[in-house]
Amino acid sequence: MTYGTDIRVPCKAAEITGQPASLGRLFLPSLQTLQSWYERSRQRRRLARLDEDLLRDIGVDRLTAMEEASKPFWRA
Repeated sequence: MTYGTDIRVPCKAAEITGQPASLGRLFLPSLQTLQSWYERSRQRRRLARLDEDLLRDIGVDRLTAMEEASKPFWRA
């Protein structure tokens, strides 16, 4: 059974629970780091698969491409 009312009481979560208003703010930097690592890893895998013509188009030789592709994902 629902009543046609929607009561909203403005309050801050920190005042009620003693916890930060948004846990997302705590985890956002970690999620951004993970996303960055994933994207870097994906780009390096794709770089390793490029053929000689495509590498030449972007101005990268095979040795440089392989050196970049072999870096761990956490290293910029």
